Amino acid sequence: MFIGHMPAGYLSTKAFLRILPGRYIEKIQVKYALILGIVGSIFPDLDMFYFYLIDNRQHLHHGYWTHIFFFWVCVFLPLFAIFTVLKKNNFSIYLSVFSINVFIHLFLDTIVGKIRWLYPFSSQDFVFFHVPARYGWWIWNFVFHWTFLFEIILITGALFLIIRNIRMKRQDS
Repeated sequence: MFIGHMPAGYLSTKAFLRILPGRYIEKIQVKYALILGIVGSIFPDLDMFYFYLIDNRQHLHHGYWTHIFFFWVCVFLPLFAIFTVLKKNNFSIYLSVFSINVFIHLFLDTIVGKIRWLYPFSSQDFVFFHVPARYGWWIWNFVFHWTFLFEIILITGALFLIIRNIRMKRQDS
């Protein structure tokens, strides 16, 4: 997935906030939740800095800790427990938004990228669809593969929702 993570983060955060009971929505700033959702949707790809600047593209970046499901479970569960004990519902909501989007990122990467969902218990890579190498520049292999339609759908859905929200705000004014 190249350009679909941020739109997916926007859509999933909006969907999560819609199903959240009103008493919880009152405890948070929706704009901060949206920002955290979008940041969470691209956060695992921060490993690209390491990939290009330090690792010199020696290893597939999906093998780094930022793309390991178990790592995120080990980070998020203690944080949820702490926020629950401290009765910080607003922090729990923000953490939920962020974590949901990290996991959606991993799922979206699994469409055509290798993700080790069971690591450290297994080193098996999971991928839904294989993208054959047909073009000289590797990016074209993904852009011209039918699975790129998923990214177009995510972008279209996010743009539709953004435009609808802008129109609704104009009507309310």
